[in-house]
Amino acid sequence: MVLFWGRTPVGGVRNTRTPPARWRDDLQRPGFELSAALAACRGAFVGVALFSGMLNVLYLTGSFFMLEVYDRVLPSRSVPTLVGLVIITALLFGFQGILELIRGRMLVRIGNQIDWRLSDRVYDLVVRLPLRTRGSGDGLQPVRDLDTVRSVLSGSGPAALFDLPWLPFYLAICFAFHPLIGGTALVGAVMLVILTLLTDRLSRRSVQKASNYAAARNRLAEASRRNAEVLASMAISTQLLARWQELGVAYRRQQKTANDISGGFGVIGRILRMALQSAVLAVGAWLAAAGRRHGVR
Repeated sequence: MVLFWGRTPVGGVRNTRTPPARWRDDLQRPGFELSAALAACRGAFVGVALFSGMLNVLYLTGSFFMLEVYDRVLPSRSVPTLVGLVIITALLFGFQGILELIRGRMLVRIGNQIDWRLSDRVYDLVVRLPLRTRGSGDGLQPVRDLDTVRSVLSGSGPAALFDLPWLPFYLAICFAFHPLIGGTALVGAVMLVILTLLTDRLSRRSVQKASNYAAARNRLAEASRRNAEVLASMAISTQLLARWQELGVAYRRQQKTANDISGGFGVIGRILRMALQSAVLAVGAWLAAAGRRHGVR
């Protein structure tokens, strides 16, 4: 792999040859290393997608259990039927938990693999960056960026991304029961999507400003650490302390704004999801009551 030329791979064989000229040109392209590392994990991502598909089918276990209870157990008052449904549902929930566990561990290992493939390149950047920037900038920012990439890939974000294409599948099931039920679910889904977009749009600027202030604080702290003797001899640490406090106030203000926006919209989203579930049940109950009034069973 071009990213790890001169590195000891998993097999223990070290390759010390110089990479070909065309590969050295590829290294100059922005994002080439990250794209190549992600491409190397393509098979793992396919596995995560397959597990996500099975999980999204199993997510319907609770809904179908309720349907079977109301359709079969309550009218017949059959305890053996209820026991059988409970056993089957428990097995499906257990299988769902195992798949969730495996998918989560796969994502963690994908993040670790990306970290392993990019760590040499990041270390090289940390060493060479001061030579190019003449000491300005945050020299450890590449390390933090790599940690961010690994934590994102190892978290719940990719799982939610793989679950997103199954939304039309759930809507199709709702429409299969009745157009009103499907329409209610569709309206709720559109509202949730709009709420998510609003959250991102309103909090994006605050998050970016908070990140900039945090980077500025880190640069100031690193510069103060490197020049501690000069600061002590010239007695200018008080002025830098005032700058540190100013950056801290600005950082906390922007972080508070971003958290308030995302937290507020998060609460609205949770309430809306619970209300949507109740609305779908209410529409189903209304349709059942209307059908009985008209003699439809």
